[in-house]
Amino acid sequence: MLRSRWPLPCLLALGLTAACTGTPPESDGAAQPPPTTDQPSEPADAPDPDAAEPDPAEPDPAAQAKPAPPPDPWGPVTEAQRSTMLAGDEEARIKTPIHYVKTNERRHDVWFPYLENKRGIYVGVAADQNYTLIGVAKSEFVFLMDLDWRVTELHRVYEVLIEASEDPKTLLDRFDSDNEEASVALIQEALAGQLSEDELRKCVNSWRGARETVFRHLENVIVRDRDGENTSWLSNPDYYAHIRKLYLSDRVRMLVGDLTGPTTLATIGEAAKGLGLPVKVLYLSNAEEYYDYTSQYQANIRGLQGADDSIVLRTIYSKDWVHADALWNYQVQPLADYQARVGEPNNARRNRMLNGADKDKLIERNPDGVSGLSRVNYASLSASPGTGE
Repeated sequence: MLRSRWPLPCLLALGLTAACTGTPPESDGAAQPPPTTDQPSEPADAPDPDAAEPDPAEPDPAAQAKPAPPPDPWGPVTEAQRSTMLAGDEEARIKTPIHYVKTNERRHDVWFPYLENKRGIYVGVAADQNYTLIGVAKSEFVFLMDLDWRVTELHRVYEVLIEASEDPKTLLDRFDSDNEEASVALIQEALAGQLSEDELRKCVNSWRGARETVFRHLENVIVRDRDGENTSWLSNPDYYAHIRKLYLSDRVRMLVGDLTGPTTLATIGEAAKGLGLPVKVLYLSNAEEYYDYTSQYQANIRGLQGADDSIVLRTIYSKDWVHADALWNYQVQPLADYQARVGEPNNARRNRMLNGADKDKLIERNPDGVSGLSRVNYASLSASPGTGE
């Protein structure tokens, strides 16, 4: 495990190898003189001036240098990348009355056409639903944040248990009550060098308190499908393998964070710039229901360096919107459009922002016949699904 300089994220240390040389076993390390003889050496034969020059040896194709393979965009981070990811602070822990250790969103598949192979940097709030979205996007670096420190602690434990589990079923079993103590032993062994005894105790206690709820939740996630297609990070082995590779490659950082606060989202924005990749996906869940678009929030959102195809994902609970499942409308919006709208004087909150976009006839409801999906000014995106571009 990587010894990180901030209190919450845990990353796997890169393995390092070293080469060494030495003198032969019989030698004391000093240079040995050449052997001597009492007989004079034979004179060397003079070269024959009429002899033909030898043909140059044909080059051995196998010995020719091969071009280095391109770097794996999901492989182990470099030292510079690791330092960039570790840089910057996060918000302090606060008490929260409710701990959302699992999601009640179930139709993330309606976003899949907009997420597929986005790559780049992923920024998201909340619990394990992020893993499905990351798996579809094939994100290269991930920043997970939440106002509730117990959610970030849960991601920390997910990292330990995912790294130790080659397949989804093995991971699910680690949350079973029959395997609780074995899982605790894994967590303690992995985190002992990173946390104080008190911090480790709190982390384990937090996991014990969430374990049963998460286990029952993951039992549903591992069988989730839609029209015969596996649609979750546990039901789709490819998604799970991608999440596991990101964790093993030290490409995930977890932070305690307030989206409207001055620290965490600014830290993520600076790290993204340092990594030289755009933020391709910003997943907000339904967090916008609980805050205003303050000047600090505007600065935080505008500080995320995106690309032409970067998107914001949110869920909306309201009778005014068609729900894809029992609760949520699933909305997608270009990041550039969102960054522009949060700074407009009349858009102090999410609903006002959406009302303005609706008046401008820039909201599509149930596009392409997908019930419960909505899009905000999505035609402004290059290569937009469903726009024919």
